[in-house]
Amino acid sequence: MSDFLHRPWVAALLRRSGLHALVERYHREHQQHHAHPRWSWKAVLHGSRLSFAYPALVCLLAVISAGTGLYPYGPVLVAAIVFAPERWRSTYLAACLGAATGATLLTLTVQSLDGNLIAQFFPGLDRSPQWARAEQWVAAYGSVALAVIAALPVPEIPPLLILALADTPPPLIGVAIFCGKLCKYGTYIFLVRLLLKTLGLGTHKASPPE
Repeated sequence: MSDFLHRPWVAALLRRSGLHALVERYHREHQQHHAHPRWSWKAVLHGSRLSFAYPALVCLLAVISAGTGLYPYGPVLVAAIVFAPERWRSTYLAACLGAATGATLLTLTVQSLDGNLIAQFFPGLDRSPQWARAEQWVAAYGSVALAVIAALPVPEIPPLLILALADTPPPLIGVAIFCGKLCKYGTYIFLVRLLLKTLGLGTHKASPPE
């Protein structure tokens, strides 16, 4: 299966996407142990990789990312897999559940504040090209559009907010995000683990076993 990554078009795609470089960078930082600033998310994640609380931390970072849009979650997930590759199953589930939880909480917040939160915390978003495209998708496909967008490397905040303003049930939005992230994060994890193996970076013991 690792021969797949040696195909020229696949290798070029992974390099252009930045995933190849990101995996190598986080692996170097893992080997150096002290490469992270003391209070960075990477330092906290790396320091807890042997703990039973590791999936909970992965989940919390996903909740914050999905619920606020403060940072992209892709690099966090890549780091989580590189730091503890043997724990990919719990990391995968925790990331998907965290994203769904964050999206559900954001939906509840928007609906309870009657949309006032958007102008305050996402200024100008409702006038952006991303919002206009998301409106078209949501008008045509409803919550299915959110699931598809959540599976793609594009922001899902605009369609999520549009559905929230349309009083879509929060659990339905959570399920749509969960289904989309199962596809997106599953692809990330598959490629990261394959890259680790193909690049000869090996695996490092991460207890407790799963």
